[in-house]
Amino acid sequence: MPEITVALLGFGNVARSFARRVAAEGAPVRIRAAADRSGGLVFADSGELERALALKEAGGTLRQLAPERIQSDVRVFLAALPQAGVSILVESLPSNLADGQPALSLIGSALILGIDVVTVDKGPLVHAHEVLRVAARSRGAVLKTSGATGVAPPSAEIGDAIVIEIRGILNGTTNYILTAMQEEGLGFHEALRRAQSAGIAEPDPRLDIEGWDAAAKILILSNLLMSAAAALDDVARVAIGPETEALIDAARAAGRRVRPLARARIWQGRVRLSVAPKIVRPDSPFYSVTGTSKAALFRTEEREIVAFASSGREEIARIVLEDVLEAAALR
Repeated sequence: MPEITVALLGFGNVARSFARRVAAEGAPVRIRAAADRSGGLVFADSGELERALALKEAGGTLRQLAPERIQSDVRVFLAALPQAGVSILVESLPSNLADGQPALSLIGSALILGIDVVTVDKGPLVHAHEVLRVAARSRGAVLKTSGATGVAPPSAEIGDAIVIEIRGILNGTTNYILTAMQEEGLGFHEALRRAQSAGIAEPDPRLDIEGWDAAAKILILSNLLMSAAAALDDVARVAIGPETEALIDAARAAGRRVRPLARARIWQGRVRLSVAPKIVRPDSPFYSVTGTSKAALFRTEEREIVAFASSGREEIARIVLEDVLEAAALR
Protein backbone atom coordinates (compact mmCIF):
# COMPACT_ATOMS: atom_id res chain seq x y z
CA MET A 1 0.00 0.00 0.00
CA PRO A 2 1.34 3.49 -0.84
CA GLU A 3 2.17 5.78 2.08
CA ILE A 4 -0.91 7.38 3.66
CA THR A 5 -0.44 10.96 4.79
CA VAL A 6 -2.45 11.91 7.88
CA ALA A 7 -3.14 15.02 9.97
CA LEU A 8 -4.30 14.93 13.59
CA LEU A 9 -7.06 17.28 14.74
CA GLY A 10 -6.73 16.97 18.50
CA PHE A 11 -3.40 15.88 19.95
CA GLY A 12 -4.50 14.27 23.21
CA ASN A 13 -4.12 10.76 24.57
CA VAL A 14 -5.89 8.96 21.71
CA ALA A 15 -4.02 10.84 18.97
CA ARG A 16 -0.66 10.26 20.63
CA SER A 17 -1.44 6.57 21.14
CA PHE A 18 -2.34 6.37 17.45
CA ALA A 19 0.98 7.97 16.50
CA ARG A 20 2.90 5.53 18.70
CA ARG A 21 0.99 2.56 17.25
CA VAL A 22 1.76 3.66 13.69
CA ALA A 23 5.46 3.71 14.54
CA ALA A 24 5.41 0.42 16.48
CA GLU A 25 3.58 -1.50 13.76
CA GLY A 26 5.48 0.03 10.88
CA ALA A 27 2.17 0.99 9.26
CA PRO A 28 2.36 2.80 5.89
CA VAL A 29 1.16 5.99 7.54
CA ARG A 30 2.96 9.32 7.76
CA ILE A 31 1.67 11.87 10.27
CA ARG A 32 2.31 15.13 8.47
CA ALA A 33 0.52 17.66 10.69
CA ALA A 34 -1.35 18.12 13.97
CA ALA A 35 -3.49 20.69 15.76
CA ASP A 36 -4.11 21.24 19.45
CA ARG A 37 -5.67 24.08 21.45
CA SER A 38 -2.75 26.38 20.54
CA GLY A 39 -3.17 25.96 16.76
CA GLY A 40 -2.14 23.78 13.84
CA LEU A 41 1.32 22.85 12.63
CA VAL A 42 2.61 21.10 9.51
CA PHE A 43 5.68 19.16 10.61
CA ALA A 44 8.97 19.89 8.90
CA ASP A 45 10.15 16.28 9.29
CA SER A 46 9.60 13.09 11.30
CA GLY A 47 11.96 14.35 13.98
CA GLU A 48 9.63 17.28 14.60
CA LEU A 49 6.74 14.89 15.11
CA GLU A 50 8.76 13.03 17.77
CA ARG A 51 9.59 16.31 19.50
CA ALA A 52 5.92 17.28 19.38
CA LEU A 53 4.93 13.98 21.00
CA ALA A 54 7.47 14.44 23.79
CA LEU A 55 6.37 18.03 24.34
CA LYS A 56 2.71 17.05 24.56
CA GLU A 57 3.48 14.21 26.98
CA ALA A 58 5.17 16.81 29.19
CA GLY A 59 2.05 19.00 29.14
CA GLY A 60 3.20 21.47 26.50
CA THR A 61 1.57 22.76 23.31
CA LEU A 62 2.47 22.77 19.63
CA ARG A 63 2.98 26.53 19.78
CA GLN A 64 5.96 25.98 22.07
CA LEU A 65 7.52 23.72 19.44
CA ALA A 66 7.38 26.14 16.51
CA PRO A 67 5.82 29.50 17.49
CA GLU A 68 6.88 31.09 14.21
CA ARG A 69 5.03 28.49 12.11
CA ILE A 70 1.96 27.71 14.17
CA GLN A 71 -1.39 28.55 12.53
CA SER A 72 -3.79 29.91 15.14
CA ASP A 73 -6.83 29.66 12.88
CA VAL A 74 -7.61 25.95 12.61
CA ARG A 75 -9.73 26.50 9.50
CA VAL A 76 -6.73 28.02 7.72
CA PHE A 77 -4.68 25.05 8.94
CA LEU A 78 -7.24 22.64 7.46
CA ALA A 79 -7.30 24.51 4.16
CA ALA A 80 -3.51 24.06 3.87
CA LEU A 81 -3.62 20.29 4.35
CA PRO A 82 -4.25 19.26 0.71
CA GLN A 83 -1.21 21.25 -0.39
CA ALA A 84 0.79 19.44 2.31
CA GLY A 85 -0.30 16.15 0.74
CA VAL A 86 -2.63 15.14 3.58
CA SER A 87 -5.37 12.75 2.49
CA ILE A 88 -6.89 11.74 5.87
CA LEU A 89 -7.78 13.77 8.95
CA VAL A 90 -7.97 11.92 12.29
CA GLU A 91 -10.26 13.90 14.60
CA SER A 92 -10.18 13.24 18.36
CA LEU A 93 -11.27 16.48 19.99
CA PRO A 94 -13.18 16.25 23.31
CA SER A 95 -16.80 15.28 22.62
CA ASN A 96 -19.42 17.99 23.00
CA LEU A 97 -22.79 16.25 23.15
CA ALA A 98 -24.63 19.56 23.49
CA ASP A 99 -24.15 20.68 19.87
CA GLY A 100 -21.12 18.81 18.50
CA GLN A 101 -19.05 21.95 18.06
CA PRO A 102 -16.39 22.92 17.17
CA ALA A 103 -15.60 19.49 15.74
CA LEU A 104 -18.79 19.34 13.68
CA SER A 105 -17.91 22.41 11.61
CA LEU A 106 -14.26 21.43 11.31
CA ILE A 107 -15.03 17.90 10.11
CA GLY A 108 -17.50 19.35 7.61
CA SER A 109 -14.83 21.74 6.32
CA ALA A 110 -12.34 18.91 5.85
CA LEU A 111 -14.84 16.76 3.96
CA ILE A 112 -15.75 19.65 1.67
CA LEU A 113 -12.05 19.96 0.89
CA GLY A 114 -12.14 16.31 -0.19
CA ILE A 115 -10.13 15.11 2.81
CA ASP A 116 -11.17 11.75 4.27
CA VAL A 117 -12.07 11.90 7.97
CA VAL A 118 -11.64 9.28 10.69
CA THR A 119 -13.31 10.42 13.90
CA VAL A 120 -13.69 9.04 17.42
CA ASP A 121 -15.81 12.03 18.46
CA LYS A 122 -19.44 11.26 19.34
CA GLY A 123 -20.65 14.89 19.39
CA PRO A 124 -20.69 15.62 15.63
CA LEU A 125 -22.18 12.20 14.87
CA VAL A 126 -24.99 12.60 17.40
CA HIS A 127 -26.07 15.88 15.85
CA ALA A 128 -25.27 15.61 12.14
CA HIS A 129 -24.10 12.14 11.14
CA GLU A 130 -26.18 12.08 7.96
CA VAL A 131 -25.24 15.64 7.04
CA LEU A 132 -21.56 14.70 7.28
CA ARG A 133 -22.11 11.54 5.24
CA VAL A 134 -23.81 13.58 2.51
CA ALA A 135 -20.93 16.09 2.55
CA ALA A 136 -18.45 13.22 2.20
CA ARG A 137 -20.32 11.68 -0.74
CA SER A 138 -20.62 15.05 -2.49
CA ARG A 139 -16.83 15.44 -2.54
CA GLY A 140 -15.87 11.80 -3.02
CA ALA A 141 -14.44 11.66 0.51
CA VAL A 142 -14.69 8.87 3.09
CA LEU A 143 -16.06 9.24 6.64
CA LYS A 144 -15.10 6.49 9.11
CA THR A 145 -16.56 6.41 12.63
CA SER A 146 -15.77 3.01 14.16
CA GLY A 147 -13.90 4.48 17.12
CA ALA A 148 -16.89 6.52 18.29
CA THR A 149 -19.27 3.69 19.16
CA GLY A 150 -17.57 1.65 21.88
CA VAL A 151 -17.83 -1.51 19.78
CA ALA A 152 -17.01 -1.21 16.11
CA PRO A 153 -19.83 -2.57 13.93
CA PRO A 154 -18.70 -5.72 12.07
CA SER A 155 -19.41 -4.24 8.65
CA ALA A 156 -17.86 -7.09 6.69
CA GLU A 157 -20.07 -9.67 8.43
CA ILE A 158 -23.24 -7.58 8.26
CA GLY A 159 -22.73 -6.73 4.60
CA ASP A 160 -25.96 -5.58 2.98
CA ALA A 161 -28.19 -7.33 5.53
CA ILE A 162 -30.90 -5.32 7.27
CA VAL A 163 -30.13 -4.80 10.96
CA ILE A 164 -33.30 -5.08 13.05
CA GLU A 165 -31.83 -4.90 16.54
CA ILE A 166 -28.66 -3.80 18.33
CA ARG A 167 -27.96 -4.60 21.97
CA GLY A 168 -24.74 -4.08 23.83
CA ILE A 169 -22.49 -3.05 26.66
CA LEU A 170 -21.10 0.11 25.10
CA ASN A 171 -19.72 1.89 28.16
CA GLY A 172 -16.79 0.29 29.98
CA THR A 173 -16.98 2.55 33.04
CA THR A 174 -20.49 1.48 34.05
CA ASN A 175 -19.65 -2.15 33.35
CA TYR A 176 -16.62 -1.86 35.63
CA ILE A 177 -18.72 -0.36 38.43
CA LEU A 178 -21.44 -3.00 38.13
CA THR A 179 -18.83 -5.77 38.01
CA ALA A 180 -17.24 -4.51 41.24
CA MET A 181 -20.66 -4.35 42.90
CA GLN A 182 -21.49 -7.94 41.91
CA GLU A 183 -18.16 -9.73 42.20
CA GLU A 184 -16.83 -7.95 45.28
CA GLY A 185 -20.05 -7.00 47.03
CA LEU A 186 -19.31 -3.27 46.97
CA GLY A 187 -21.99 -0.64 47.29
CA PHE A 188 -22.46 1.76 44.39
CA HIS A 189 -20.57 4.69 45.91
CA GLU A 190 -17.61 2.52 46.93
CA ALA A 191 -17.44 0.95 43.46
CA LEU A 192 -17.57 4.40 41.86
CA ARG A 193 -14.76 5.67 44.08
CA ARG A 194 -12.64 2.67 43.10
CA ALA A 195 -13.29 3.36 39.41
CA GLN A 196 -12.26 6.98 39.90
CA SER A 197 -9.10 6.01 41.82
CA ALA A 198 -8.17 3.67 38.97
CA GLY A 199 -8.65 6.43 36.40
CA ILE A 200 -11.55 4.56 34.79
CA ALA A 201 -14.28 6.97 35.89
CA GLU A 202 -13.96 10.74 35.55
CA PRO A 203 -14.03 13.02 38.62
CA ASP A 204 -17.46 14.06 37.30
CA PRO A 205 -18.86 10.66 36.27
CA ARG A 206 -22.32 11.79 35.16
CA LEU A 207 -21.68 11.30 31.44
CA ASP A 208 -21.16 7.60 32.14
CA ILE A 209 -23.36 6.71 35.11
CA GLU A 210 -26.36 8.70 33.81
CA GLY A 211 -26.14 6.86 30.49
CA TRP A 212 -25.28 9.75 28.19
CA ASP A 213 -22.16 8.14 26.73
CA ALA A 214 -23.93 4.86 25.96
CA ALA A 215 -26.95 6.77 24.65
CA ALA A 216 -24.76 8.64 22.17
CA LYS A 217 -23.13 5.40 21.01
CA ILE A 218 -26.37 3.46 20.49
CA LEU A 219 -27.79 6.50 18.69
CA ILE A 220 -24.85 6.61 16.29
CA LEU A 221 -25.06 2.87 15.63
CA SER A 222 -28.82 2.92 15.06
CA ASN A 223 -28.68 5.92 12.73
CA LEU A 224 -25.88 4.26 10.77
CA LEU A 225 -27.20 0.69 10.59
CA MET A 226 -30.96 1.05 11.07
CA SER A 227 -31.68 4.47 9.51
CA ALA A 228 -33.25 5.46 12.82
CA ALA A 229 -33.19 9.24 12.14
CA ALA A 230 -33.26 9.68 15.93
CA ALA A 231 -31.90 12.34 18.28
CA LEU A 232 -30.25 12.06 21.67
CA ASP A 233 -33.47 13.03 23.44
CA ASP A 234 -35.14 9.99 21.85
CA VAL A 235 -32.97 7.63 23.93
CA ALA A 236 -34.67 6.51 27.14
CA ARG A 237 -32.07 6.43 29.91
CA VAL A 238 -31.97 4.80 33.33
CA ALA A 239 -28.89 5.71 35.37
CA ILE A 240 -26.94 3.35 37.59
CA GLY A 241 -26.75 4.32 41.24
CA PRO A 242 -27.49 3.12 44.78
CA GLU A 243 -30.92 2.00 43.57
CA THR A 244 -29.19 -0.53 41.27
CA GLU A 245 -28.13 -2.50 44.35
CA ALA A 246 -31.65 -3.96 44.73
CA LEU A 247 -31.62 -5.05 41.08
CA ILE A 248 -28.28 -6.78 41.66
CA ASP A 249 -29.66 -8.59 44.70
CA ALA A 250 -32.62 -9.84 42.66
CA ALA A 251 -30.35 -10.99 39.83
CA ARG A 252 -28.00 -12.79 42.23
CA ALA A 253 -30.90 -14.67 43.83
CA ALA A 254 -31.90 -15.94 40.38
CA GLY A 255 -28.36 -16.91 39.33
CA ARG A 256 -28.15 -13.99 36.92
CA ARG A 257 -26.15 -10.78 36.54
CA VAL A 258 -26.81 -7.11 35.83
CA ARG A 259 -25.19 -5.45 32.84
CA PRO A 260 -25.46 -1.87 31.48
CA LEU A 261 -27.25 -2.50 28.20
CA ALA A 262 -27.96 -0.12 25.36
CA ARG A 263 -30.60 -1.24 22.89
CA ALA A 264 -32.06 -0.24 19.54
CA ARG A 265 -35.07 -2.21 18.31
CA ILE A 266 -37.95 -1.77 15.92
CA TRP A 267 -41.30 -1.46 17.70
CA GLN A 268 -44.56 -0.19 16.22
CA GLY A 269 -42.79 0.87 13.05
CA ARG A 270 -40.10 2.95 14.76
CA VAL A 271 -36.60 2.38 16.08
CA ARG A 272 -36.82 2.63 19.86
CA LEU A 273 -33.65 3.39 21.82
CA SER A 274 -32.82 2.80 25.47
CA VAL A 275 -29.98 2.57 27.97
CA ALA A 276 -30.50 0.85 31.36
CA PRO A 277 -29.04 -1.71 33.75
CA LYS A 278 -30.63 -5.03 32.82
CA ILE A 279 -30.65 -8.54 34.28
CA VAL A 280 -29.08 -11.09 31.92
CA ARG A 281 -29.18 -14.89 32.04
CA PRO A 282 -26.12 -17.19 31.95
CA ASP A 283 -26.79 -17.95 28.27
CA SER A 284 -26.61 -14.26 27.32
CA PRO A 285 -23.53 -13.17 25.33
CA PHE A 286 -23.16 -10.36 27.88
CA TYR A 287 -23.16 -12.55 31.02
CA SER A 288 -19.36 -13.04 31.07
CA VAL A 289 -18.41 -9.57 29.79
CA THR A 290 -16.85 -8.05 32.91
CA GLY A 291 -14.75 -5.08 33.98
CA THR A 292 -14.23 -2.43 31.33
CA SER A 293 -14.82 -4.88 28.46
CA LYS A 294 -17.61 -4.19 25.97
CA ALA A 295 -19.69 -6.22 23.56
CA ALA A 296 -22.56 -5.73 21.13
CA LEU A 297 -25.00 -8.02 19.36
CA PHE A 298 -26.19 -7.05 15.88
CA ARG A 299 -29.29 -8.96 14.79
CA THR A 300 -30.33 -9.16 11.17
CA GLU A 301 -33.24 -11.08 9.66
CA GLU A 302 -30.92 -14.04 9.07
CA ARG A 303 -28.41 -14.14 11.93
CA GLU A 304 -26.94 -12.66 15.07
CA ILE A 305 -23.39 -11.31 15.12
CA VAL A 306 -21.60 -10.56 18.40
CA ALA A 307 -18.60 -8.24 18.49
CA PHE A 308 -16.32 -7.60 21.47
CA ALA A 309 -14.04 -4.71 22.38
CA SER A 310 -11.72 -3.48 25.11
CA SER A 311 -11.68 -0.03 26.64
CA GLY A 312 -8.91 2.56 26.73
CA ARG A 313 -6.88 4.73 24.44
CA GLU A 314 -4.82 1.84 23.04
CA GLU A 315 -7.94 0.03 21.84
CA ILE A 316 -9.31 3.21 20.26
CA ALA A 317 -5.94 3.85 18.60
CA ARG A 318 -6.07 0.34 17.12
CA ILE A 319 -9.54 0.97 15.71
CA VAL A 320 -8.44 4.35 14.34
CA LEU A 321 -5.53 2.75 12.49
CA GLU A 322 -7.89 0.16 11.00
CA ASP A 323 -10.23 2.93 9.87
CA VAL A 324 -7.35 4.89 8.34
CA LEU A 325 -6.17 1.86 6.36
CA GLU A 326 -9.73 1.06 5.23
CA ALA A 327 -10.39 4.66 4.19
CA ALA A 328 -7.21 4.69 2.12
CA ALA A 329 -8.14 1.38 0.49
CA LEU A 330 -11.47 2.84 -0.62
CA ARG A 331 -9.74 5.61 -2.57
